[in-house]
Amino acid sequence: MNAPHAATDGLDHQHHTSWAPAMTSGQPTSRRPVPSGHDGRHLDDPVGRSNAWREVIRRATQVAASEATTCLQGESGTGKEVIARFIHQRSPRWRGPFIAINCAALPEQLLESELFGFERGAFTGAQQLKPGQIELASGGVLFLDEVTEMTPAAQAKFLRVLQEREFLRLGGTRPVRVDVRVIAATNRDLDEAVARGEFRADLYYRLNVFDIHIPPLRERRDDILPLASGFLRELAAATTELSPEATEALRCHEWPGNVRELRNVLERALIMSDGPFIDAAHLGLRARKEVPPSTATDLGTLEKKAVERAMRDADGNKVWAAKRLGISRMQLYGRLRKFGLENA
Repeated sequence: MNAPHAATDGLDHQHHTSWAPAMTSGQPTSRRPVPSGHDGRHLDDPVGRSNAWREVIRRATQVAASEATTCLQGESGTGKEVIARFIHQRSPRWRGPFIAINCAALPEQLLESELFGFERGAFTGAQQLKPGQIELASGGVLFLDEVTEMTPAAQAKFLRVLQEREFLRLGGTRPVRVDVRVIAATNRDLDEAVARGEFRADLYYRLNVFDIHIPPLRERRDDILPLASGFLRELAAATTELSPEATEALRCHEWPGNVRELRNVLERALIMSDGPFIDAAHLGLRARKEVPPSTATDLGTLEKKAVERAMRDADGNKVWAAKRLGISRMQLYGRLRKFGLENA
């Protein structure tokens, strides 16, 4: 067997710059230290003032103090790693490491060696023992991004980590004990992945002890301008402001790439602008017709009524309610939280 090459793509240890600046009272501000007890921590809430984002923060705060394995679901670029770091910083493990690994960024032959490490002589070129990311995360948090891209063999081995808190390095015969909290994330529907046989059901249930759905930016438009202000402060050497036309363009764009796309658009606009103002032309966004606020409210009301009716017709059975609505159970849970119907 050939030796896996050392890989850094997909790995993110403790040095990380979040794209989510701090905010207070619904408005972006300079970084605000929020001490927790007398341990010296300075905690910042990620930017966001929409009800949907506040619900994400509420649930993340709720689970942070526990040891529960947490599953974050949402589209690419919505801020899953930001929330994972938020949980880590507010957990009893905050002094421990935060080790992030992107399962989709590593070739299949490298993923297992990066996760589990290997013993000397495990394969050609393995001249010394190398601990894996699971081992390095002991005492802290292991963040598995794009967990659905994990190979079937890696899924089976990782299940043992969650069940027994131990594993074997590649080429090893002696179990390695670890004390690690796992936060997983995916941009795919885990229910569908399990149904198609692409993801182990037993691993799904172990990972999904506590789930948090992170809505796309287009569903939390109240967050666009606070995020934009924070990014401009982060990226610009001098004070830069958005023109009214640029503000409108940002507000109306659909943001298929979510918060990551917003940051990239503003970084480009800063390069294109000649002065202290960013105009709509500097953003390079296609003009889109704005949905009138009243229409958006009506659509939200209709969606809430449809969920209420489905739950009522299904006598509270979420599986049947989801089928009536033509959505997955995880998507139904997200809508129930969104509309405050969790006890329906």
